[in-house]
Formats: sequence, C-alpha cells, structure tokens
Amino acid sequence: MSTSVPLKKLTNYRTTLAVTRTLVYILLGILAIICILPFWVMIVNSTRTNNEILSGVTLLPGSHMIDNFKTLILGKMDLITGVRREGLNIPRGFLNSLFIALCATGLSGYVGALTGYAFALYNFRGKKILWGIILTVLMVPPTVGLIGYYKLVSGLNMIDTYWPLILPAAANPFAVFFLRNYISSSLSISLVEAARIDGAKELYVFNRIALPLAMPGIATISILGFLGSWNNYLLPLIVLNDKNLYTMPLQIQQLNTSLYNRDFGALYMGIALSVIPILAFFAFFSRYLIEGISAGSVKE
Repeated sequence: MSTSVPLKKLTNYRTTLAVTRTLVYILLGILAIICILPFWVMIVNSTRTNNEILSGVTLLPGSHMIDNFKTLILGKMDLITGVRREGLNIPRGFLNSLFIALCATGLSGYVGALTGYAFALYNFRGKKILWGIILTVLMVPPTVGLIGYYKLVSGLNMIDTYWPLILPAAANPFAVFFLRNYISSSLSISLVEAARIDGAKELYVFNRIALPLAMPGIATISILGFLGSWNNYLLPLIVLNDKNLYTMPLQIQQLNTSLYNRDFGALYMGIALSVIPILAFFAFFSRYLIEGISAGSVKE
C-alpha cells in the first residue's frame, strides 16, 4: 500500500504532462498556420487571374503562374488606352535593392556595434548628454525630418544616387541602443582589460573580441535593418527618378496603376518574388540568434 500512492501520483503527473504537451503543440501549430497562411495566400494569388482573385480567397493554386510571370516581365496591353505597358526589369530591381540593403545593413551593424561598444565600456565627458540625444532621436518618427533631409540631399547633389539610402544607416539610433545594452550584458570587462595588458589596440580589441561576441545582437539588428531597407518605399520614391535605379518596391508600384486596370496576378507575383531575399537573409542569420557565442568565454 505504501508504494501505490507514489505510483498513482507519478501516473497522474505523466498524464498531466502529456496533456499539457499536446495542448502546447496544438497551440503552436495553430500559431504556425496563422503565420504561414498570408504567405500561402500570396503565393496562391500569384497563380490566379484577376477574375479568380476578385471572386474570393482560396487555398488551391491556380494555373496562370507562367502567364502572370510573363505579364510581370514582358508587360501587357492596356485595354482602356490601347497602349502596351512595358514589363518590369525584375533582375535589375533585385540587384538595386540587394545592393542598397546589404550596404545599409552592414553599415548599420558595424557602426551601431562600434558606437554601442563605446557607450558600454568607456566613460567620457558628455556621455549622458549624448545618450539622452540618442534616446530622444529614437522616439522621433523618421518622416518628421523628411523634407529637411530631401533639401540636404538635393543641396549635396545626391538625387538619383544610392547615397541617401545607405548613409543614414550609419546613424541608426535603435541599433546603438540595442547593441549598447547587448554588449554591456555579454562582454566581460576582464576580456578587454586582458587584451589591453597584452598590448592590443582599442580598435583591435573591438574587431577581434567585442565584435564576435556581439554577433547574435548584430544578427538581430541586421535582420530588422535588411527588412526595413528592402521594403523601404517612401525614401526611394523621393530621391530616385531614374527607373534604372528603382528598387523592388518602386518597380512593383508601377503595376498599381488604376483600380480598373490593375493586374492583381502580376502584382502578387512581384510581391512573392520580392519576399524571397528576405526569407533567405533570415534563414542565414537566424542561426546566430540561437547560438550563445559568448557562453563560456570567461572561465571562473
């Protein structure tokens, strides 16, 4: 009799654990379906015609994927005006967006980590004031200074260049804020002091010690920065006039003409193609988000 009670409790515990796990898996499955469903509907709509898309939502793919792709690349006759609309140079738009996004992401990650490293490890005059300015700028919407920024870019003769889309990434206040907190929690001052005792210069310490340890945080910032730069629409619309310099959002916007002459199939096809680099970039950097690179770097 003395052993029946613990066995009963153990059985109840295992049953409760199994039920809990089942409920958790069901909940996670539902959340996964909710996250994947919009992407699947986008892919399905890229294979359907206008009439099929306007008729309602379905989860079954259509049979017009090749036609929509040809319309996207080669263009289509405008039934209202009788003028043939030119196709989109998708490879050129891909390369333009990829160049801007990679440059802006790399600049934001490196400069943000360097600035965050300085705020985390150094004590200098005006540090609190500068940090307060960064926090203040972080709370100001970027569109507030859009007119002034355009005047500055125009005065520097940077219209129809990529510099206005890349250089602002070096002054990303969120990257500085996030990486300063990350470096403060992941980098031990004893590592830095040991490197200094060995005669390492400050820039060498940052590049060889602080930067590798901050890679998970930089990966997070890079994913967000790449996503924002790739999907950036307003700023390229203002500073780019040459169609050869258009990014993917600007190229896709050319399909969004009038309501009665809008090719939704080609539009969804362009959006689906533009999502591919984002997924690839996230898949590449996601491994840094789950690796504790700094774990075990300091031994007791």
